[in-house]
Amino acid sequence: MPADSQTSRTQKLKHLKVYDQLYELIQDGTFPAGSQLPSEANLAEQAQVSRMTLRKALSLLRDDGFLQNVPGVGHFVLSPDGKERTAKDGAALHPVYAYCTKEPDLAELSFRIEPPTKAISDSFGQYLPAVVIADRWYKRHSVPVAYSLSILPIEQIEARKIDLNSTEELLQYLEKTCYETMGSCRRTCSHSTAGNFSSDSYTLSGRDSFLLVLENIYDGNHRMILQNKHYIPFDLFKIEILLEKESASGR
Repeated sequence: MPADSQTSRTQKLKHLKVYDQLYELIQDGTFPAGSQLPSEANLAEQAQVSRMTLRKALSLLRDDGFLQNVPGVGHFVLSPDGKERTAKDGAALHPVYAYCTKEPDLAELSFRIEPPTKAISDSFGQYLPAVVIADRWYKRHSVPVAYSLSILPIEQIEARKIDLNSTEELLQYLEKTCYETMGSCRRTCSHSTAGNFSSDSYTLSGRDSFLLVLENIYDGNHRMILQNKHYIPFDLFKIEILLEKESASGR
């Protein structure tokens, strides 16, 4: 290999060496979970690399779930539990709990009853006398980390015998029961810039960049009974997909 090609390859691999160095410092507790890394300038100086090389290493560490970047503040070390939570809780069907790397410890709910707009009626493909529109703001340590908007026909409230005088009953249905009793669910994931103004009451992210999970939930007769929009800040979402090959004995 020509000398200039070898030099170029060595330069490209520098960020991997920095990655390994930082990874070891995280694993041995030099940078414990929850701690903030030194500034990029200090880290680059310690590693004797350029800021660009350091940023490549930090980017890979974020991709692998070891760091979280808080814009304007710095990089923080994620706990092992936070990094692996999605894989361990793979059975959780609610997108915020399944895909948000900051597991909420509180869901704040508000709802209203309204006549459906034409867009809502068209989405459900049926006549709807009224709908319940529910807002949920998910928080961790009092800090908003995600937002969900849910729309369900008033008939579904009656069918499930949900007492709207008790927000806990509605919250239980939206968070858990709807997934346990559904016939099927169609989920579409896309990028959105609408999370902050949709959330309205709280600013979820300073970046205006979100994962939007649009969810249509159907009963056993393929009739849509619930529509959800879940907004997760771009720097807080992670999706893991497990694919298993069917064994010969299971055919």
